[in-house]
Amino acid sequence: MDVQLVNVDVAVVDAAGRFLPGLTARNFRLREDGAPQTVAHFLPTQAPVRIALLVETSPAVFLIRYDHLAAAGFLLAGLRAEDEAALLTYARAIRAELDFTRDKAGVERRLHQAGRFSLGMAEVRLLDAVAQTLDWLSPPPQRTAVVIIGTGLDSGSRAAWEELERRAGASQITFFAVATGRLLRAEPEGKGKGKPGDSNADAAFAEADARLRALAEATAGEAYFPESADDLERIYREIAERLRHLYSLGYYPTNRARDAAYRRISVELVDETGQPLTLRDAKGNPVTPRLFARPGYFAPRD
Repeated sequence: MDVQLVNVDVAVVDAAGRFLPGLTARNFRLREDGAPQTVAHFLPTQAPVRIALLVETSPAVFLIRYDHLAAAGFLLAGLRAEDEAALLTYARAIRAELDFTRDKAGVERRLHQAGRFSLGMAEVRLLDAVAQTLDWLSPPPQRTAVVIIGTGLDSGSRAAWEELERRAGASQITFFAVATGRLLRAEPEGKGKGKPGDSNADAAFAEADARLRALAEATAGEAYFPESADDLERIYREIAERLRHLYSLGYYPTNRARDAAYRRISVELVDETGQPLTLRDAKGNPVTPRLFARPGYFAPRD
């Protein structure tokens, strides 16, 4: 029986989000459902980036639409010539605005043209938009990420979170989130949808933040919560760095069953003695690396 090679892309960065080079296969300990696995293929990679922007255009972001659109502009401006970007927007329904292209200026122009912030529509269905984005990107032809720019609010999605979390985590797509909720909450009194101290709004935004964190964690991505436009440039530099520099690991699972079951993957960083890896910066200070890898996959079926 042929055993399918399982590929795991791993991002290793320092506290500032910078890629940590120089690691070898011996620095990675792989387990599948708790069982140790042998790294059969290992390669540090640096590749072009494909980013799909998934931008919320609901009434919740109407009053911060200029910061909201500027956020996407920071990301597009930081991409390289060989990188590609696509644009999708969502509120009650998702809309594919522009397919992948290297014309990042064209994507930004289309974003400003597509910014339909309708005050008459109260629904925003993030989970449905994520599910449909996975459909739109399936199967991803190469390293691909989705960057959600929005509040994280959701009202009335049909997609069930548990199923969506596992499906997203088993994909090869990384989700990042740039949450605009704190920008919205910082609006002067009388302009925002909900003002600080509004318990209902506070609870809704807390749930939205948790939703974005969970989606990012399930796909080896990260959620960011800028409090001002000044935070955005740093965030987008970190996202690009995370996507462009990865360690590619491959292993042949010891569990050869072709049962379509979900298998959990864990990756740890270790030194030559098998102890947790601690690195040091140029001044000799200890650096605790941060590791991001997809949490699992579905086994093939005969």
